[in-house]
Amino acid sequence: MRGGPRAHRHPGPVPTIDIISAEINFIGNLVGSYNDLCELMVLAARGRVRLHTAKYPLDRFQDALDDLDGGRIRGRAILVP
Repeated sequence: MRGGPRAHRHPGPVPTIDIISAEINFIGNLVGSYNDLCELMVLAARGRVRLHTAKYPLDRFQDALDDLDGGRIRGRAILVP
């Protein structure tokens, strides 16, 4: 489902097993408006957005947590299975 901030649509209940077996990801953002997101997508399409990430193998999750707690991560820490 898509929509702006006022579009509080919900498709109905989704069985947890369907989410897990289809490896569905839910991504959200608590910062900015829908218009901000649209402007960001335009900038990203122009190559004007740079993501700051640090990738960690799943077995190094504790290192990722320690680096987050220690302020050593700029942007997002990503655990990779």
